Amino acid sequence: MVLIEALSKLSVQSPERVAVFADDAPVTFAELDMQVRRTAAWLHLQGLRPGDVVGLTLRDEHAHLVFSLALMRLCCSLVTLASYEPAAMRSVIAGRCNATCVIVEQADQCLDGIRSLMSESEAVFADSALDRRQSPPHEADPAVFMSSSGTTGRSKLVRCNQRQIFGYGIPQLPEPSVLYRPVSIESNIGKWSHLTNLARGRTLVFCSPEKRPLADICRRFGVTMVSMNAIKAATLLKGLEPGLERPAFEDVRFVLGGSPVSGKLRAAIQKELSTQLYVMYGATECGIVASAGPEVHSVHPDAVGRPLPGVEIGVVDDGGKPLPAGEVGYVRIRSQASATSYFGDEEASARAFRDGWFHPGDLGSMTRDGMLLFFGRSDDMMILNTINIFPAEIEAVAESFPGVEACAAFPLRSEAYGDIPMLAVVPGEGFDSRALLAHCRERLGTRSPRKIVHVNHIPRNVMGKVLRRELAKLGGAS
Repeated sequence: MVLIEALSKLSVQSPERVAVFADDAPVTFAELDMQVRRTAAWLHLQGLRPGDVVGLTLRDEHAHLVFSLALMRLCCSLVTLASYEPAAMRSVIAGRCNATCVIVEQADQCLDGIRSLMSESEAVFADSALDRRQSPPHEADPAVFMSSSGTTGRSKLVRCNQRQIFGYGIPQLPEPSVLYRPVSIESNIGKWSHLTNLARGRTLVFCSPEKRPLADICRRFGVTMVSMNAIKAATLLKGLEPGLERPAFEDVRFVLGGSPVSGKLRAAIQKELSTQLYVMYGATECGIVASAGPEVHSVHPDAVGRPLPGVEIGVVDDGGKPLPAGEVGYVRIRSQASATSYFGDEEASARAFRDGWFHPGDLGSMTRDGMLLFFGRSDDMMILNTINIFPAEIEAVAESFPGVEACAAFPLRSEAYGDIPMLAVVPGEGFDSRALLAHCRERLGTRSPRKIVHVNHIPRNVMGKVLRRELAKLGGAS
């Protein structure tokens, strides 16, 4: 079953059930289906046709959701060009996907050389005349493109169809559920999480945590599941008033993923927030593939759980040979929902997709009873909140800048934010730190380094590998 078929079915079977809380306004499944149909008809009137690739730069989560579904209904492929990324980065991604149009909220989000459409969401949703202009049916299978960092300095593109996205969700949650995920739908995890969980009949809550405290959001909308990364959970715990918040969370499942969850954090959440803590493991390329429930954390504090139904997880050595339980090696994943390659990148595809398996570049081991223990990345990737950042992509932008003799990116560890990207530079004649930072921000956006550290040389081992821990000491990291 694909996403659009699932939504149409829900609009008939459960028309009055709330599909989305857009801030304080409830939108039922019947209303959402109507908004999607009207938006698809409007897009067709604007000249969009099946097979077109369309970019979305929409901060408003409700509008972003509806336009995404409408494009799928029209059999157009879509790619999120996040509003928080610089125009140069959005232009590159749009070009690699062959996007012919971008839907935006405001004029300054338009991209040179690509047609733009202003979303006009409120007017479109309210235009009943569009009910008589339904877009024609089509058999094409539209795709959702998602971009992520790459170890070569070039972002990777994952192309997923509706059936794959539908398989990305959390199938074992009770139905119906009310989900709150304080992460933008413009992010990869926000995109596929919102789409697949909505298609499974779950209610989504769109409400900025800046407008309401999490406890108020849970009470106001009857939230049954909160999904966030470990860093946000740790920050939440620090802001709790003793004895005051827990009643709001006792019946709420907390689902953590996107970054490692320590045993200490797991115990604190179960003590201060809710005993119903679930740790998830997955990736943009394959969705959620493993889950560890409340009974696991005290026994295996490093476990990310057992494979979900329909998923195989193994651990192999450098040569791809399966390792026995207890031995640490490279994690590999196989499922029908997984991508099978990166779009337009044969080199990256050859590294990550081999013999029917996806290799995420993580280290782990399996217990005798089939539990995956996670030991971190096998490369130097940084995680800033939920954003994956590879040193190579920063270095690729910085190394050709005037006055840079040599450079290397490294993380500054932060309890609040995770890995803050820094850049060590061996400066040459005429080097300007402020100009380099501005240059990086323009091209990398949120992935740009926050500080330049001047060094006399880049420390490396005998194999030539950069000693990033030594750089972290020079940069003031603990």
